[in-house]
Amino acid sequence: MKLWGQTYSREELMKNIGDISQVCGVRRSVLDDGPGRGMRVFDVRTGGGLSFSVLPDRGMDISWCSYNDTPIGFISKTGAVSPFLCGYEDTGFLRGFTAGLLTTCGYTHMGAACKDEGKSLGLHGRANFAVAEHASSYECWDGDDYLIRISGATREAAVFGENIQSRREISVKAGENRIMIKDTVRNYGFDTQPLMMLYHFNFGHPLVGPGTKMVSSKSTSAVPRDETASKGLEACRAFQAPTHGYAEQVFYYDLTPEKDGTVFAGLYNPLLNVTASVTFYKNELPYLIQWKQMGEGDYTCGIEPATWKPEGRAAARELGELIMIAPGEEREFSLEVSVITGEI
Repeated sequence: MKLWGQTYSREELMKNIGDISQVCGVRRSVLDDGPGRGMRVFDVRTGGGLSFSVLPDRGMDISWCSYNDTPIGFISKTGAVSPFLCGYEDTGFLRGFTAGLLTTCGYTHMGAACKDEGKSLGLHGRANFAVAEHASSYECWDGDDYLIRISGATREAAVFGENIQSRREISVKAGENRIMIKDTVRNYGFDTQPLMMLYHFNFGHPLVGPGTKMVSSKSTSAVPRDETASKGLEACRAFQAPTHGYAEQVFYYDLTPEKDGTVFAGLYNPLLNVTASVTFYKNELPYLIQWKQMGEGDYTCGIEPATWKPEGRAAARELGELIMIAPGEEREFSLEVSVITGEI
């Protein structure tokens, strides 16, 4: 295990400390004030400088995240909001969009609010409002490595409707600054259902700032979502200071995978000399979306691996590109978030 620039065996480390919580681990608590009151929080310290918080009551997503006390994720002006105060219809999602390092969008719908086969679907689906069952944390030694795991199950279900369940495992090794995320999504119902997933990673200041640049696997040219994005196409990988009245810009990338099938995308800030990136398998998540929002108080960049473009279920169905998941079928999605000193 590497800690503080030194390499320790389990025995060597434990000779120097009384309890592993001095170095790393999970602390479980419950928020006691404000609109997030009552929500469970699993706070994780890796011992390598990375710390983050998992919210079992918001889809097992990751909210606060920092590296050596430098914020990495973006926290929106809503702050932490209980799922019981969140609205689903139309754009109600935005009233409870804490953002954080990760907001999961899905499972049967993500992207723009729309009406599909007579059903009204709110912006980005229900996954981020799902309250986890069997949420637990586990820590153990594996030889000279110390492992930390958090897991929980969420579902999108309705009487006479779908029954989609997802089991998430978040794991880290002490001393490392990598977060491994594995989702196993299964259709427990008896009818084929739509499957739409988008992993809304949200990076914020000071990682995002003038001088920051987007980094990624090799790709074709970015494709702007609309006319507004077209105006910013030449500077899509660069960033500016917070700008009053800024209209969000969204770009689509087709990344070229490595031999193992993985691709990556992220941000590098030369002033901090820090890179935060997301690695994933292109066959699982073929689309990479960049959400660029340079507005005052809404200053963030989203790096978003997805199964499709965030244009809503009705549009995917109309184009014949809607992915379906059969009864009893499982799909796995594996992602890795890493934060490093230096540039990739």
